Amino acid sequence: MFNIEREDKIIEILKEKNSISVNDLAKILFTSTSTIRRDLTNLENKGLVVRTFGGVYLTKNRFNKETPFKYREEINITEKRKMCLHCLPFIKDNMSLFIDSSTTTLQIVNYLNNFKDLTIITNGLEITNLILKNTKHQVILLGGFIQNNSNSLLGSLTTNNLSSLHADISIMSSTGIDSTFGLSESTLDQAEIKKLKQNQFEFLDIQHLALRLFGFDDVLNDFTSDINYVFVDELPINLGGKIDKPKILQKANIDFNSNKQI
Repeated sequence: MFNIEREDKIIEILKEKNSISVNDLAKILFTSTSTIRRDLTNLENKGLVVRTFGGVYLTKNRFNKETPFKYREEINITEKRKMCLHCLPFIKDNMSLFIDSSTTTLQIVNYLNNFKDLTIITNGLEITNLILKNTKHQVILLGGFIQNNSNSLLGSLTTNNLSSLHADISIMSSTGIDSTFGLSESTLDQAEIKKLKQNQFEFLDIQHLALRLFGFDDVLNDFTSDINYVFVDELPINLGGKIDKPKILQKANIDFNSNKQI
């Protein structure tokens, strides 16, 4: 297992347990305690965890705070690209797209040269740079305050800009889904971007690691009726071993597809 994969697993474990000992992590991940300590040092330097004597816990106040963009950008790239592939049949030449600032939707840039004369509206700095560097499509970068942790432009100026524009489709990612409460985002500002309804079709890409996350769940509940398709890398499984489609998505009658179906 590569170090970035172990770090990803450690974060997933901590989201369930909140804290754990180095020895327990070594047993769960089948590696040495010295390797775990190196991983924890890297995670602490990224501001994701706090190390204690013989253990570790997640940083406090992680709600309304995003995991650093650089860390998210480097993990689960294959899964993210597969989810973006689900969106391609719906994109046509000469369309306008809203693509959010997430590291998941960032991967769709790899496929945009399959189309002509697209206009991409985004609040993401990284995706803007990649589109300008690798394609000939037009980009509209929304104004706002730059949030370094997510490479995003956010705030009231951003939402005001976005509300005055129209996109044929929106392609976005969410922090997670809870089976009862529905969609969640890590910050209120990110949630406000996704709530704006300025398009005909909305696509949501969600990684399986995010399915158990809890953030600002209630913020996005009124947004689900505007989503047409949800793509995940893996369908959530309940304790009985059966596919557990979140109730809020069942009520909204949304197509819920996974990478397994590609």
